[in-house]
Amino acid sequence: MNSPRSIASAPCLSRRTLLGSLSAIGIGSLSFQRALVAQVEEKLVFDEKLIANAEWIAGLELTDEERAIVASGMERALRNAENLRATVVDFDTAPALVFRPDFYYDRAHLAEAKPVSRAGSAVAEVRCGWLAEPQPVVPSESELPFASIATQASLLAARKLSSRELTQVYLRRIEKHAPSLNCIVTLLEEHALEQADASDRRRAQARDGAGFNVLEGIPWVAKDLIAVPPWKTTWGAEPFKDQVRTSVATVAEKLVDAGAVLLAKVTLGALAMGDQWFGGMTKNPWNLSQGSSGSSAGSAAAVAAGLATFALGSETLGSIVSPTRRCRTSGLRPTFGRVSRAGCMPLAWSMDKIGPIARYAEDLAYVFANLVGSDGRDPTLVNRGFQWPRKHPVNSLRIGLTTDPLNAVEQQVLEYFKSSGAEIVEIDLKTEIPISAMNFVLSTEAATVFDGTFRQDRGANYGQWTSTFLRSQFTPAIQYLQANRLRSPLIVELEQKLSKVDVLLGGDDLLLTNLTGHPSVVVACGSDPANSTPMPGVAKLTAAAYREDLLLHVAKEIQAVLPPQPMQPALS
Repeated sequence: MNSPRSIASAPCLSRRTLLGSLSAIGIGSLSFQRALVAQVEEKLVFDEKLIANAEWIAGLELTDEERAIVASGMERALRNAENLRATVVDFDTAPALVFRPDFYYDRAHLAEAKPVSRAGSAVAEVRCGWLAEPQPVVPSESELPFASIATQASLLAARKLSSRELTQVYLRRIEKHAPSLNCIVTLLEEHALEQADASDRRRAQARDGAGFNVLEGIPWVAKDLIAVPPWKTTWGAEPFKDQVRTSVATVAEKLVDAGAVLLAKVTLGALAMGDQWFGGMTKNPWNLSQGSSGSSAGSAAAVAAGLATFALGSETLGSIVSPTRRCRTSGLRPTFGRVSRAGCMPLAWSMDKIGPIARYAEDLAYVFANLVGSDGRDPTLVNRGFQWPRKHPVNSLRIGLTTDPLNAVEQQVLEYFKSSGAEIVEIDLKTEIPISAMNFVLSTEAATVFDGTFRQDRGANYGQWTSTFLRSQFTPAIQYLQANRLRSPLIVELEQKLSKVDVLLGGDDLLLTNLTGHPSVVVACGSDPANSTPMPGVAKLTAAAYREDLLLHVAKEIQAVLPPQPMQPALS
C-alpha cells in the first residue's frame, strides 16, 4: 500500500480553498464536502481510508490499489482546480464542446421514405413580397403603431409616410407609456432619428422602392442582452448595469444592413430570468398589476403596447414563449443553430436561441428571413433555407395533438382545422429518457458563464440566480456530460415524432423542445374568453427542425381566420 499523501507542506490549501476545489471537481454535496475538509484539516493527509469514506458519492467500491491512485491525485486535482479558477475567461468564450443537433436531426430523417425538404431561399422574396398588397391609406396615429410590417413598408415605399414620421410616432408612445410599463433600459432617440433620416435619404435617392428590404425604415427594439456599442448592454442585472460590450451582435448588424431603425434597448429579467430587472418589474400592457413574464419581458411588452413594430428576444427555457403568451403577442423561437448568438449574452451555450417578437405571424417571417445565415462567429450556426411566402392548403395539413389540455383559443383553432379538412394525428411525447432530470444542464452552463463574476462578488444582486450559482458548483462533470449524451437520442426520438405531422398544436413541451432545440411559435389570435378584460388569446405551435416556414405559414392562416381581438391594450 502506498504512503498517505500529506498536504501539511501546502499551506495554500486553506479550508476555503479545499471547499472550492472539491466543488470544482464535482465531489459531493456541500455537507459532504465540509465533512471531508474537516477530516483533511484534522489528519492533513489524503489516505485510502479518506477516499473509502467518499466512495458513496461516486457509487463505486474501489480496491486498495485504486484508492491509493485516487489519493495520490487529489493534491494535484485541487491545485488544478485553483489554476482553472485563476484563468480569466471572457463571457463570450464558449466551450470547445459544440452542441450541433443538426447531425441528429438529419440522422432521424435517414429512415424516412419521404424526407422533409429543407430547401428554399427567402431573402429575395421577402424584399418584394409585400409590394403585391394594395397601397394602404395612412392609418391614424393611434392605429399606425399597430400596423403590420407589410402595411408600414408599403406606406414608406409609396412615400405616403417617412421613416422619421413613423419613428417619431413610436418615440411619442414610448414617452407616454414606457414609464408605466417599465420596459426601457436605454432610449436611443437621437440615434433612432439619425437612422430614420438616413433611410429616408436612401429612398429619396432611389428610382423606386422595389429594391429595398421590407425592413427598411421600420422601427424595432432590442432585448438588452444584445450588444449594440457604444451603448450599454446591462443584461438586466445590477453588476452589469454600466457595462459596454466591444463587439456588436450579429443580429443587430443584420438589421442595420436591412435598414431597420433601433429605438431602444429594452428590459429583461436579471441575467435572463423572469421580468424583474435592476430597475424593477416590467409590466404586462394588458394588465398593469401583473408582470410581463420573462425573460424577454421588455421585448414582448413593448410590441404589445405598440412601442415598436417588432423586437428581438431570446429563449433558453421559455423566454420567448412565456412573455409572448402573457403579453398576447406573437413570437418565434427558432430551431437551435438558425440564428447567430454572437454578441448576445450567453446563458447556456447549448440551449440559447435568438428570435423575433411581433404582433403578426407574417411579421415574424419578414424579420426571421433577415436573421438566418452563418456569420463566422457562432460555431453552432447551420445554413438552411427559409421559404416565404409558403403555400400549403389547410386541408392538406397534418396537425399533431398530444394528451395535454388545450387552452380555450387553441381549442377553437383545433375546431377550425377539423372543419377545414386537416388530418388530426395523435402524438405521444412521452419518453423513457428522464427529461426533468436534465434541467440542470442550463443551470450548470449558466453557473459556468458567470463563475468568475460570482466568485469575485458573492453579495451582488444576480436576481433569482444566486442559489442556482451556489448549487451548480457541486454538479459533477460526469453528470453534466451524461445528460448531454442523453440529449442525442432524445433529439432523434422527438424529431421522428414531429416529422409525422406538419405542426403540433399546444403541448406541455417547453423543457423537452428546448433541450432538443426544436422550433415553436406563439401566435396571438382570437379573443380569450377566460379573461374578464378583453384581450387576444394565444396558441402555441411546434414543428420538426428547420420548419419555421411551415410553422409561420400555419400561424398566419390562424390569424387570418381568428384575428387577435382587440389589437390594442387599453393603456391609461
